[in-house]
Amino acid sequence: MAGWASRVRGPVMLLAALAAGPAVADWTLEHESSFASGRGIDPAYWRLETGFLRNREDQYYSDANAQVQGGVLRLEARREEVPNAQWKAGSRDWRVARRSSTYTSASLLARKPLQYGRVEVVARTPSGAGVWPAIWLLHEGERLYGEIDVFEAVGKHPDTVFAGVHHGREPRTRQHRNDSRVVPGFEGSWHTHTLEWTPGRIRVALDGQPWFSFDPQAARLPDGADPLRQPMRLRINLALGGSWGGPIDDSRLPARFDIASIRIWRWTPGAGDALPAPAAVPAAATVDGGAAASAAAPAPAPAPTPGPAAGSGTMRWGR
Repeated sequence: MAGWASRVRGPVMLLAALAAGPAVADWTLEHESSFASGRGIDPAYWRLETGFLRNREDQYYSDANAQVQGGVLRLEARREEVPNAQWKAGSRDWRVARRSSTYTSASLLARKPLQYGRVEVVARTPSGAGVWPAIWLLHEGERLYGEIDVFEAVGKHPDTVFAGVHHGREPRTRQHRNDSRVVPGFEGSWHTHTLEWTPGRIRVALDGQPWFSFDPQAARLPDGADPLRQPMRLRINLALGGSWGGPIDDSRLPARFDIASIRIWRWTPGAGDALPAPAAVPAAATVDGGAAASAAAPAPAPAPTPGPAAGSGTMRWGR
């Protein structure tokens, strides 16, 4: 009997694999950061941004606001007075005109660009007016702009997730396609955010459920420029206020954007394009200042429902 079972098991497993479609193995795993071991940020792959950077946001980015603790990478936004190291008296550039900042936070930036691939981030988002966590990729070339927003949230729209693309040349002529979904109980709980990006498709999933897609061909310009098929660098950050975040509720600070793991696969021509199963959220563990994380095998997230009018094309988008 044992011999018969072993002879059958091989073909059965092969058929199951074929039925399942393209596997993650068809893509090349380029980077994996799992913070459960307490290991810090890999400086060969990541760097931390500093200073005032985008959207007239209120926070000053500082590497002191990103720490691995309790098995997660924590990006923490705080109310605290810090000097602006780039300050220039009399400058009209808002990033250097401010002598100091009342808020600090953290932004993680990949050193190496990615051109097509799969990004998976297991994260837990904060709540409160003014918070603006995001996972996104950006290409900034001369007169060419491409952006893929895997995930954004703003505290003034509770339990709402946003995804989208932005593409074009000058800020006033760029095109935008975005969507939002309400996910009850989203804030403060663990979720897996996944992007699948190939020359023929941009697809975003939440906890394994695809919910936003876009064809990069639709962004191609008449002169052949291709803003959503360019190399982009991944950012994971927690902003405060700014052009979209709005007024900040200081009583909700410090705010914490916790990252359990980051995995990045590189796509190669001929590879499959099926989304992998989402990574499990971290095992129960208490992190400093936070409640215990949910179990490693969570119940499936409720299907996202259409978001409020805030997710419409009238919303100010763009990083």
